[in-house]
Amino acid sequence: MDDNPDNNYTLSQVFNESYFTIPEYQRDYAWQKENVNDLLDDIDFVYTRNKAQNSDDEVDHYFGTLVFEKKGSIDPRDYEEYTEFAIVDGQQRMISTTIFILSIIEEIEYLTEKNDIDEDMKEDMTEYASDIRSKYVEYEDIPRLEIDGLAENAYTQIVIEQQSPEKFLSYNKPVEAERRVVKAKKVIKSRLSDWKKKKCEKESGDTNALYYKLLKNIIRILTQRFKVNVKTVDDVDEAARMFKVINNRGRGLALHDKIRSHLVYCASQSESLDSEYIYNQFNDVVQNLTVHDGFSDSEVDQLVKDHWIIFANERSDTRAKRSGPVDIHKRLSDINEFANVQRSDFENFIEPYIESLQSLSEEFPYLSDRDKFSEKYIDSEDSNLSKSKIQEISRKIQVLHMHGPTRRALIPVLMSVAEKFSVDSEEFHSTVSVLEKLTFKYNLLKSNGAQNYENAVQRAANKLYWSDISDQKIEKIFNTDANRYKGFQSKELGIKKLQDNIRDRHSDIAPVDELVSDYLSEPDVLQGEFTSGWGGVRNKETIKYLLYEHEMWLSDRTGQLSLAAYEEFRDNFQVEHLVPKNAEAGHQLENHKRNRNRIGNLAVVSAEDNLEKGNQSYQSKYQSMYKDARLRILSSLPEGEMSIDDIERREKDELFPFIRERWSRSA
Repeated sequence: MDDNPDNNYTLSQVFNESYFTIPEYQRDYAWQKENVNDLLDDIDFVYTRNKAQNSDDEVDHYFGTLVFEKKGSIDPRDYEEYTEFAIVDGQQRMISTTIFILSIIEEIEYLTEKNDIDEDMKEDMTEYASDIRSKYVEYEDIPRLEIDGLAENAYTQIVIEQQSPEKFLSYNKPVEAERRVVKAKKVIKSRLSDWKKKKCEKESGDTNALYYKLLKNIIRILTQRFKVNVKTVDDVDEAARMFKVINNRGRGLALHDKIRSHLVYCASQSESLDSEYIYNQFNDVVQNLTVHDGFSDSEVDQLVKDHWIIFANERSDTRAKRSGPVDIHKRLSDINEFANVQRSDFENFIEPYIESLQSLSEEFPYLSDRDKFSEKYIDSEDSNLSKSKIQEISRKIQVLHMHGPTRRALIPVLMSVAEKFSVDSEEFHSTVSVLEKLTFKYNLLKSNGAQNYENAVQRAANKLYWSDISDQKIEKIFNTDANRYKGFQSKELGIKKLQDNIRDRHSDIAPVDELVSDYLSEPDVLQGEFTSGWGGVRNKETIKYLLYEHEMWLSDRTGQLSLAAYEEFRDNFQVEHLVPKNAEAGHQLENHKRNRNRIGNLAVVSAEDNLEKGNQSYQSKYQSMYKDARLRILSSLPEGEMSIDDIERREKDELFPFIRERWSRSA
């Protein structure tokens, strides 16, 4: 292949006498189901269109530009010489093409196992399958396309070794890149099955022969009618520069892909950094997250953003005010305080940056997902804290995750404290406690965002993170003596400053007396229907948590604590209107619509009981549910009718004193 821009090549010509590898600065396999389906739609379109044309009028499909770096030669046999190329641009298309061709090979091999196919046809099928495998999948035991990185294991087993996706999943705990390889093959297999039904089984003749003919035709379409323009470069520097230019044009790379490619490029320009080491370090970061179900590129990008806040003391508001670009990956590569290759000692930034990112990636999945946190820590036998304190942390972590924007604001704080002291430390426990008080009152009950404290606590988290690190070391990392990068003299001072900052916000924006008098005393705490300027709590889980804590408070006073952990309680109990929200006439409260959503008319019951009895009258529910209930907040309810006076008494004598004590300023 030459790189004449006027020459378009078939994929057959691209693969001819060539082997391909994926450079370290590349991202992992990233195609989603829709990307694979787009490729299959294009193949189907060209196949259908050309089937109706004469051979001289067949159409081609332009498959884009491929950029390769020449790496040298490979001799699969003594008398042969193949060229090795690193794929600078086009790896997603090349990988998907190989998965597609392998799936065709497997379909042909399945056909050869059928008893109703004659030996001559079996021989032809076997020879054809072997031929296209050697051209596009593996030749002389060398993969035509060799993948490195997080998708390597899945690609090797599913494509090269032809393991089924189901078997791979049963023997492995895949990361996101591997799950995408699995999904790609499943999507292709499903489409081939559909094509067989639509294009072969409805036609007259031998279905197996028709299907074999179809498979050969769509291979021909892909390898002969899909055309690409090829550009080649001669060295890694030019390749990495071109990759960066290509992917700064908005081609959909994730943030962490852009950062990884830049760091690997920096390493290639350094005498002291090893690009493979940097590549593997970054892949460890991705793997630490995407090995968890539900974690993908977006979560890795969020880690990068949260880490940037505490490592570089840069949030979106501060980046906009400082010189240079705003996007993190551009600031990282363009600003002399970070990883700009024009900086003479950029290595001083890269090594601590990647090591810090890797370290924080180990706890991020648990700090950013409340269920994962509970699964890991609630029954931990190795904690330095008592079981009751671990359960308390887990319960309060639930609160910090109830409101999405608040969760995003506080994860950098949790990361910084966990990094300096560990999750099972008294410092982490006390920090979660003061955060829970603030966020429960201000964000969940008052229904406000985190803007009034987010920047302040994140600044303190940054200062805590760099505590105990000498000014000289920090100046070496950031190439400046600017104070904004320096931490507190000690982490003990840092945690005190951080917690004091949070407590000050308690007094400034969420005093508990105001919370009770101006919000929770209102007639409709759920929707705020009769209140000007407050829309109510809205989220019933907030009330559920408040009542759970009230039950804990009551039980602790009597020494009769029988509550399940909040994580279990959250799923199995529901908020209940004591006097039903839609009570029938004769069983309603005075001015029922105004008073039915008062906090004194709310309790919690099991989801099963609520489903069966939720709309019965208060008297009926008292006899069947409340009278002998294990929950003390239910067993102490009045017998007979529930009146407005009973609701007010419950609020003033029970709920409000508890709330004032439980969510006061001090931890």
